[in-house]
Amino acid sequence: MKYILFCFLCLMSALPCVLAQSADSLVGTEPQQITSTSNDSVKKVDLVDYLVKWLKVKNPDQKRDNRKIRFSLFPSTSNISGGKPTFTSFNVSFLMGDIKNTNVSTIYFFPYIGFGGQYGFQLLPDIWLRNNSWNFKGEYFMLNYPQNTWGLGGNSPDENETLIDYKHQRIHQNATIGLFSHFSAGAGYALDRHFDISVEESEFSDSIVHKLPTDRNKTVSSGITIPLLYDSRHNSTNPQQGFMGSVSYNFFTKLLGSDNNWQSVFADARKYFPIPGKRKSILACRSYYWTIVSGDVPYLDLPANRWEPSTGSSSRGIRQNRYRSNALLYFESEYRFGITANGLLGGVVFGSILSASEYKTQHFYYWHPAAGAGVRLKFNKYSNTNVSFDMGFSKGFATVYLFIGEAF
Repeated sequence: MKYILFCFLCLMSALPCVLAQSADSLVGTEPQQITSTSNDSVKKVDLVDYLVKWLKVKNPDQKRDNRKIRFSLFPSTSNISGGKPTFTSFNVSFLMGDIKNTNVSTIYFFPYIGFGGQYGFQLLPDIWLRNNSWNFKGEYFMLNYPQNTWGLGGNSPDENETLIDYKHQRIHQNATIGLFSHFSAGAGYALDRHFDISVEESEFSDSIVHKLPTDRNKTVSSGITIPLLYDSRHNSTNPQQGFMGSVSYNFFTKLLGSDNNWQSVFADARKYFPIPGKRKSILACRSYYWTIVSGDVPYLDLPANRWEPSTGSSSRGIRQNRYRSNALLYFESEYRFGITANGLLGGVVFGSILSASEYKTQHFYYWHPAAGAGVRLKFNKYSNTNVSFDMGFSKGFATVYLFIGEAF
């Protein structure tokens, strides 16, 4: 049954590419321009090429060339699922302008069922209009999400591990207008609602309950966001070059239904260094700083690893939610390299370090390293979308990750 399910999902992902009619005319560019063409004489292939060959589809390249919207569908884990298996993930990439001055738009959708009663869905749209005149970036999810927590600060002991069960609704949507080359600014709205909260009784549970509302029924954080974005990447699904830097200042207020008035800042920077060679290699670097500026913040809305309000997958090799405090610092580097000349198979090695501040301070005394490696399988050569399989580890913990796209 596992093999049948795998083949079925691959077939479903291939059919829109090889059997569908012409793409939506909303996209005003040729499909092959979604990625840069290569001068390499070796023909590029992907997993769909092998699938359509097995299915004996006639003229598959011609039919795929006529597609202006690129789909990918594959079983995976998601950032929200904490590295646990999801049902599947869906990715679509498309252009709404000329590749010379318009970034590739992407939409990710993750319906998933995890272990331990976790289930829900996650939607991540990142839409660029023609000439990058506007960018609409959002994060929507609804989760039933029991998971462990270890308390606050950068040195929370393992014996504090306590199960907290809750449901989580998130609506984050930013709209930025292009002001000059690669730079945009705008406004947005953010809502995080936790409800049906329960805490497993343990020696540490009283410390957690003390930070929750008296009735423990729900917490609501609702407010306005002010985002600034610089993004010179052409394709966020698999960046080959460029720099992305973003800063978002968030104002949560009772006027918009928030339980408390509080403010936070999230700053994220990503840089990609192409390395010349017959088989493309890239050194990718990322760092972020997430902090509470003022106010009384609900426990479940405090900064915690793998809950960052941004796209991508961070802290691979560290348990989700393992470190929580009023501020987080994170640094990561990843080396991405090709293995086969036709682009079908590649690999990565990565290392990262994370620190949570001592609670209610900006003192970062404890640093937690993680590392790992993975393989990349080209799923769609037109949108340059990979299927990624990574193994990450840190002190006392190791896990695997399967997802579409790159970690960042």
